[in-house]
Amino acid sequence: MKEFGSDFHFLPIQESRGRTVKDFFPDALYYACGRQPIIDLYKKNNWKRLWVPEYFCYEVLSSLEQNGVNWQSYRDYPLTNENETVCSLPFEEGDALLRMNYFGLRSKRSNHGIPVPVVEDHTHDLIGGWAIDSDADWCIASLRKTLPLAEGGMLWSPKGLKLQETPQVLSENTDLASSRWEAMRKKTRYLNGEIDDKSEFRSVFLSTEERFDVLSVSSIDNETLDYLSRFDVEQWYRVKKDNRDVLVESCSSISTVLEPEDSDCNPFSLTLLFDSEALRNDFRKYLINSCVYPAILWNVPENVSPEIIDFSKRMLSVHCDGRYNGKDMIQLRDIIANSRD
Repeated sequence: MKEFGSDFHFLPIQESRGRTVKDFFPDALYYACGRQPIIDLYKKNNWKRLWVPEYFCYEVLSSLEQNGVNWQSYRDYPLTNENETVCSLPFEEGDALLRMNYFGLRSKRSNHGIPVPVVEDHTHDLIGGWAIDSDADWCIASLRKTLPLAEGGMLWSPKGLKLQETPQVLSENTDLASSRWEAMRKKTRYLNGEIDDKSEFRSVFLSTEERFDVLSVSSIDNETLDYLSRFDVEQWYRVKKDNRDVLVESCSSISTVLEPEDSDCNPFSLTLLFDSEALRNDFRKYLINSCVYPAILWNVPENVSPEIIDFSKRMLSVHCDGRYNGKDMIQLRDIIANSRD
């Protein structure tokens, strides 16, 4: 592989017998991106405040706020068991609660006894035990963050609840998605050595990310929906688990590898936690110099809890998803192992 990580390149659909996302969740609604179902729920249910985990993507929270969502944070991040916290929150009439399955590492949480509507974010593990057996009022996911799609968010209700109105496809979203599909195809050509200039697709990825921030609530575009209806998500997750297994041992002497709580979890990536920010930054720099582009999920503001700031500064997410095969993972494993030299 010429490089690892960053935005997805285009992957042709392979014939398979595995299930699609639509097979798992036949009644789901599909949006342009993952924040849009939250905005739609908030407005159509007339909620007054949304409790969100303190460890979260603050770019998304800023976008929610700009779209009229009043949010309040509560203490939660990957190293805590948040059950006691959410049960003791000072809920008021008109509140709703957002819970997060960080990096696909958490087993099922029950929402029994929580007196407000509960929304669960299963972006990082769409078909794990918690998502499949959820007892939440609503579940959401950002599909484009974990699957090779130009766009996409998702909403379903384990309780069979319905929205009064479903979103329509906007022409602005169709144009945005078309631009991103073309950028993904150009990245494939780049990885195959057919073009040399990354700016041909990188600029499109960056500009369309900004357009998501201001895009009105829209249904997913038809090209993306067609791809999703044929995409074998079971195989994607199986490959990701196998790929992660190849990498784990090579990281054991470099950092702590965050492990799933049980076998029904599907880890989002190889998620590492270093002993210090300096060690994390040195390793990240080494990977980037080796054409491996890891992610920091997420950079948080300085006014959050100290332990959450500390976690953010020491974590690193290394992509190992289904776009890569076993040969690719051996190459990536060797790159990681050579960082000790």
